[in-house]
Amino acid sequence: MKKRLSGIIKKYLSFFKIIFILSLAILLINSQVKAQNKPDVIDELDVIHLEGGGGRGNSWIQFNDAPNSLYHYLAGQAYDLLAQRAGEIARLSSLSEWQQRQKWIRETLLDIVGPFPEKTPLNAKITRIVVKDGFRVEHIVYESQPGFYVTSSMFIPGGLKKGSKLPVVIYCSGHSSDGYHGSYQQMILNLVRKGFIVFAFDPVAQGERLEYYDPKISKQIVGDPDSGHSYPGAQAFITGSSQARYMIWDGIRAVDYLLTRKEVDPDRIGITGRSGGGTQSSQIAALDDRIYAAAPESYITNYTRLFQSPGPQDAEQNLFNGIVRGIDHADLLLVRAPKPTLIIATTGDYFSIQGFRETAEEVSRIYKTYDKEDNFGTAEDVLPRHGTTKKNREAMYAFFQKYLNNPGNSDDDEVKFLSKEEMQVTSTGQVSTSLG
Repeated sequence: MKKRLSGIIKKYLSFFKIIFILSLAILLINSQVKAQNKPDVIDELDVIHLEGGGGRGNSWIQFNDAPNSLYHYLAGQAYDLLAQRAGEIARLSSLSEWQQRQKWIRETLLDIVGPFPEKTPLNAKITRIVVKDGFRVEHIVYESQPGFYVTSSMFIPGGLKKGSKLPVVIYCSGHSSDGYHGSYQQMILNLVRKGFIVFAFDPVAQGERLEYYDPKISKQIVGDPDSGHSYPGAQAFITGSSQARYMIWDGIRAVDYLLTRKEVDPDRIGITGRSGGGTQSSQIAALDDRIYAAAPESYITNYTRLFQSPGPQDAEQNLFNGIVRGIDHADLLLVRAPKPTLIIATTGDYFSIQGFRETAEEVSRIYKTYDKEDNFGTAEDVLPRHGTTKKNREAMYAFFQKYLNNPGNSDDDEVKFLSKEEMQVTSTGQVSTSLG
């Protein structure tokens, strides 16, 4: 009986093998025939037209997108997990259910991002002070981990009376090679002139913290900041960690430093940042309860819309096992409720505006349940690209003025940037050549 069954199986396998070879031959012959056709001639039977010509090229993207097959496979798995998460969120209604979700988010984030290092001495040093009209800048180097130097600057409004304390806004820069030293001064200096202390620090691979730095060419050998994050990020993933762990820890230690300063009101700490700074500010605020008000810009969307458009971004924006564990962008905001939060976007950003609005709708539910609807808001403006606008900047200023109790004019004023030399923190302009 077994021999007979084996014979039947072999017979059918041979049959399917012949069919496969014939089919392959037909496809090859068909391709050769079509290769001889003139490009402007359309075969009426050519229903799956993969070549250009006749205005019908690329019309069957499902069949000619083979290079992205692995991406579609992995994204498909992510979509299923994200849909499962959405179903769980949809079932939440009572305050106790939302609070249970918040507890779960906090524990999960700490598990997948951590463990964080122990808090060691910051060994903070003021390297120089630059005095300007109406404010001063203290350039500071601190160690977020032993021998891991963070370059930073503290912008302090003038006329501060002895014993008085001011609100502080931590500013996280986006993926600019010069970190906060360049165009981000527009927001920093406006906040300072409105009476806020602003503390800005360089992320790794930016500003004065280039990690793959070649002093002969004064550049990173790996290219732009995105690569400077993703090179070590890939190595971190292999070990079960993430680049986010190191970058978030830099921010948490920034808060530690601020609390040593007598000018800072510990109850009025805010954080903001655009693009990569939006990533950092949302992650740091989610994991540090000492931050009261948060306004991430040009980052918040959701993973479904992100994977449908540009795909995953830099390494620090992808938490190890994050999607598998049920984490989406909204969770970085949900965990903060009911603390004041403003999310900012532009309509043409590659961080999908549709995902931004879907996340805003989801997060608004928990604030309503807390009866603190006013503590959560959105600001968006029309811009056909990834960037900032005057309207969005003014919304950010007004948000901090309201929730950090520092009222005033929220206009986005023209400001004179500090020069490259005035913004330099270390002696050589790079940690690696200044401090080793």
